[in-house]
Amino acid sequence: MYTTDALRERYARTSDADLLAVMNVGPERLTPESRQALIDEAVRRGLTLPPGWPEVVAGIGAYAPAGAAGVQRYVKANFGSRFLAYIIDCIVCVVPIIVAAVFLAITNQFNGRSAASVLLFVGCIGWAVWYGFTKDGRDDGQSIGKEMMDLMVVNTTTNKPCSKGESAIRALIWGAVNLVPIFGFFIEPIVALAAEDGRRLGDRAAGTQVIPLDTYVPTR
Repeated sequence: MYTTDALRERYARTSDADLLAVMNVGPERLTPESRQALIDEAVRRGLTLPPGWPEVVAGIGAYAPAGAAGVQRYVKANFGSRFLAYIIDCIVCVVPIIVAAVFLAITNQFNGRSAASVLLFVGCIGWAVWYGFTKDGRDDGQSIGKEMMDLMVVNTTTNKPCSKGESAIRALIWGAVNLVPIFGFFIEPIVALAAEDGRRLGDRAAGTQVIPLDTYVPTR
C-alpha cells in the first residue's frame, strides 16, 4: 500500500485533468491515504473540488494554501540528487581559483605578488563567496547544480522561488553549523535525511524547501 507521502509525490507529477479524473472516481472508492494526498494536491493547485469532495475536506482537513496560516507542502527531494547538486556547486566555486592558480604558475607569476595576480585571486575568491551565498537565489530558485539536477528551492509560505536573501540565510546556517568540531559537517545532511520534508536547519531558518522542479506549482 502506498503511503500518503508517496501518493503526494505521484499526484504532484500529474496534470490538472488527470488529477480531477482520479477524484471523479469518488472519495468512497479510494483509500484514506489517497484521499488525503489528492486533497492536498488539489488545494495546492487551487482546483475546484468535484462533488462529494468538499465534505471529505471538512472531515479530514487539508493544509493551508499560500497566503494562509501554515506552509506549502511539497514532496521531499531525493537526497542523492541534492548531494550531486552540492558537489557541482562546490566545483563551480573552486574551479575559477584553480584555473587562476594554474595560469599564474604557467606564466611564472605565482610567486610574483604582482597587482594583477593579487586582483585575479581576490576576484576568484570574491566569486566563490558571492556564488556560495546567492546561488539558490538565481532564476527559479536554482543554483547551477540544482538546475542540472532538476531541483529548486521554494519559499514554503509565499510559494515563490528562493530569493538571494533567503539563499544567504541558508548558507550562513550551513557555515555556522560546520563550525561545530568534528561532527559539524554531518549535522545538516542528517537533519535533511531525517526530516519528513527534507528541510535542513538552514531551510527552517529561511522558510524554504528543496523540491523536485517538476512538482512546483506556481500560485495562481
